[in-house]
Amino acid sequence: MRDGVRYAKIYNLSGRRSLLKRKWPQYLYYDEVQGRELQGVPKNKIRNLHSPAQKPMALLRSRQKDPLETNAIRLIQILSHESSVPLASFGISGSLLVGLHRPGSDIDLVVYGAEESKRVHSSLLSLLNNDQRFHRYSARNLRRLYMRRGLQQAIAFRDFAGQERRKVFEGKFMGHDYFFRCVKRWTEITERYGEVRYSPMGRCTISGWVSDDAESLLTPCTYSLERVRVLEGARSRRPSEVISFRGRFAEQASSGERIVARGRLENVQSDGSQHFRLVVGESTRDVLKRIE
Repeated sequence: MRDGVRYAKIYNLSGRRSLLKRKWPQYLYYDEVQGRELQGVPKNKIRNLHSPAQKPMALLRSRQKDPLETNAIRLIQILSHESSVPLASFGISGSLLVGLHRPGSDIDLVVYGAEESKRVHSSLLSLLNNDQRFHRYSARNLRRLYMRRGLQQAIAFRDFAGQERRKVFEGKFMGHDYFFRCVKRWTEITERYGEVRYSPMGRCTISGWVSDDAESLLTPCTYSLERVRVLEGARSRRPSEVISFRGRFAEQASSGERIVARGRLENVQSDGSQHFRLVVGESTRDVLKRIE
């Protein structure tokens, strides 16, 4: 509740689309570059722009922070000190950004910059092992996360828990759930809109070995592959990489590890080159898991 208006979040992507199609179809449009329907707000319909990058400084200046806001700032300050990453490289997103948080809400943070993300990851790993204010998720926490994400059709809980226990970008700080999303700075992005075309090619399931995990901490996260086998789908269309635009698929696998992945196959075309990639995270049946 904010200013007398009640809000609700729809986590499932298909649920979001159904709501928009029913009530706000103008926010759905066909994108020729992506080759499919996307969700977006026309510029002339934007009333306010909430910037995650500006929120930490706004909270630092505020004299009326509640306990969750106080702990969010404290978490950023600790990591900034431990990693030598400046405060300006952190952001706050989620319900805290728009003032719709409750006492039990998550602390959703952003780290800007590929190199900064690696330094924060390293420092956070050390803090989880040595600082009593930081804790990995318990089995009960993981079960709650598993159910909230609706992953029963995608992955067994045992496999899910094994993967999540390795992660450091999610856990608890001072009793609050935290989640980090790491993104490149605009200056680090070389692809320009329209230079590459993407064509959906249907569902696909593959196995393979991760050959490069250099962007596995980022959102979108990318895993380059080798020795790929197509388990379901056209055998001639072997993806050379797995990509996800959802933060929960970051930290999922490392170089040298074998994975199984299920998602939407895309044909990626640019001047003089073409390859296939697997997009994971758009369906509750999508999966990206390590094979022991």
